[in-house]
Amino acid sequence: MTTGLKVPLGVNPSGGAAVVEGDENDNKIISLALADDDNENAFQQDIGLGQRMVFDLNDPTIKPSILNRIVRIFDIFQAQKRYKLMPETILWEEISDKQELILSFRYINLESDEPRTFTRRFGAGG
Repeated sequence: MTTGLKVPLGVNPSGGAAVVEGDENDNKIISLALADDDNENAFQQDIGLGQRMVFDLNDPTIKPSILNRIVRIFDIFQAQKRYKLMPETILWEEISDKQELILSFRYINLESDEPRTFTRRFGAGG
């Protein structure tokens, strides 16, 4: 079972670094890969979805842009033998009164060979 540092960083009750395991770690890794890419590091630009996912939800190109990023991320994850995307499970839900998009999809954790579900909100509440 994979283990990683908890984000945001914190400490556990005994004073050590807080960690996450299993599904929670998978969710953290995928969420970070889909985060905005606002940073000042010249060598880590364009590694996320950027600010468009929050401010351009009415733009008709945002969904294809997000889907393209997901496919690219999961190609890398699959090469690393972490996760495999199940592209036929990608679903969008639009909540127009809150100006939100909800994305959900299933993937297979290649270490445990178990299917998992990922859900992410884009917009004001994301």
